Amino acid sequence: MKARARQAYDIGIYIVVAATVLQFFLAGLGIFVDTSLFFWHTTVNPFLVGVLPLVLVAFGWYAGIDRRTLLLTASMFGLVVLQSLLLFPYRSAAQGPIRVISALHALNAVFIFWIALHLLDRVRFPARA
Repeated sequence: MKARARQAYDIGIYIVVAATVLQFFLAGLGIFVDTSLFFWHTTVNPFLVGVLPLVLVAFGWYAGIDRRTLLLTASMFGLVVLQSLLLFPYRSAAQGPIRVISALHALNAVFIFWIALHLLDRVRFPARA
């Protein structure tokens, strides 16, 4: 049973990485093709990028995955929440330097992607984790 949980965790990490790449693509569609496509970037896919890692923490814990990897997995949820909070100055039409905070949205997205890739390395090469 633990082997199945480990397999589910591993597959889930691949899905998280794919969903993170898809998130960048959906943002590009919303910017360069049609703003109505932002719906997918802002509503649908963040659920997969943010909530799936929380589910994977439960599978990983049961499978006996090391604590550091589980903490990295759980951090994805917090980073996705932060992603929304970083847009608050932009959405509230703040003026001046405070609006620069919203620019961190893109930097945080890169950090989320980096964490996802790091988790993928831990899944692909568990001996090095």
